[in-house]
Amino acid sequence: METRNYYVVLGVDPMESTHRIRSAFRELVHRYHPDRAGSRAVPFFQDIVQAYRVLSDPERRASYDAGLRDAGERPLRPRGPITPPHWPQPEPLSPVPISLFRDFAVRRPGVEEVASRFRRSFTHPDLPKSQRPEPLRLEVLLPPDRAARGGLLELTVPVFYPCPSCHGSGAIGHLRCHRCNGQGMEEHEELVQLSVPGRLRDGAVFALPLRGLGIHGLFLELMFRVGGLRE
Repeated sequence: METRNYYVVLGVDPMESTHRIRSAFRELVHRYHPDRAGSRAVPFFQDIVQAYRVLSDPERRASYDAGLRDAGERPLRPRGPITPPHWPQPEPLSPVPISLFRDFAVRRPGVEEVASRFRRSFTHPDLPKSQRPEPLRLEVLLPPDRAARGGLLELTVPVFYPCPSCHGSGAIGHLRCHRCNGQGMEEHEELVQLSVPGRLRDGAVFALPLRGLGIHGLFLELMFRVGGLRE
């Protein structure tokens, strides 16, 4: 029985296709290959390679999943981007996680459109092949001292799960479900993280994918402003 949860290592949902698993593997290899990230990345890089060897092969993946079930373990969705367990965790840039809806100074598009896009990503998760994931552009304000030292940006994003009372139908019998107000979905918040390097320059932009939360139609595009907004 394998001791590592390979779905968590690759940051993918247990129901992902082989194509999605391959894409996640390539992204992690690009980021954590020892030639790029240094010798301290070797243990995590080895985990990435082993996870891909198992999950990319249908027979080995089926055997691995059966082993998880026999052990009573359920491969849960990863909670945000994967951080190598062998590396020290950067210091948080804020004492509490930043809320996507409440704490950003500039948001394009607005709050209602952001909420609508997140909701659509769960109610209509399959993108047409011709449609690319949409960016949600945010500006993050950092004081000069925090921009100089870098750290871990933690923020919460909305996710939607089927209502446990009506099982996603929005109704119980002929009556509207009161728990979800007939929407069929319940909103929760999940934590995502971004490691921000030191000596950050004003205007630096980072892309933060959300597929680890099951969101494939959207990604966050974060622009960092040092010392406040510029005209």
